[in-house]
Amino acid sequence: MNKNILIIILLSFQLISCQNRTIKLTPQEFISKIIVPKELYNKDSIDLVKLIKKEVKEHKGGYFSEAYDTSTQVIIDTIMYSSDFNKLIFFIIDKKENKSIYPNTLTKEDVDYLVKEGQTTIPYEGYHFTGKAYFGIRKNDNLKIKYFGLTTAHYVNIYDVKKRQKQLYFEEYSAVNEKGYEYNLDDKRFWDSDIWNFNK
Repeated sequence: MNKNILIIILLSFQLISCQNRTIKLTPQEFISKIIVPKELYNKDSIDLVKLIKKEVKEHKGGYFSEAYDTSTQVIIDTIMYSSDFNKLIFFIIDKKENKSIYPNTLTKEDVDYLVKEGQTTIPYEGYHFTGKAYFGIRKNDNLKIKYFGLTTAHYVNIYDVKKRQKQLYFEEYSAVNEKGYEYNLDDKRFWDSDIWNFNK
């Protein structure tokens, strides 16, 4: 297969991240400081992993891609709560095999060539991490989740995903000049914003 065609195919399967960052930090007086009971956090972590694994299995939400399957590992990285604990935002980091992101038509040799040419940083073998965020709503002690819609993709180091998620949601989110982006996710005003109207 022509190497230029391989590069075009590869780029269509990977997200392109913006290099220019606009930062708008949450003012100190609005930083959310909710203390969560450990028992609730642990219970929700277990329940959320189950719900995300269901999304993976059914290819819903942030897991529509066929690259996700039962071998995908799901890690709940952070859960943030409203003051009544009935609204949640949670960050997920998933781990999957590198080769799952490439079309079946690409061989290890093809990907090795693309890595060598600087067209990708993800080798054919090994694993990589992707970060996602979800909403959570608690009703009658049951959790309902919805994909937040922003993904940080294809990191070979889990700590790079954690760092990027914090940048995206705590530094850059409210810098977007559009409705629904008024507050960073660590801003206590976020819990009463219009973005939660999806549940009505």
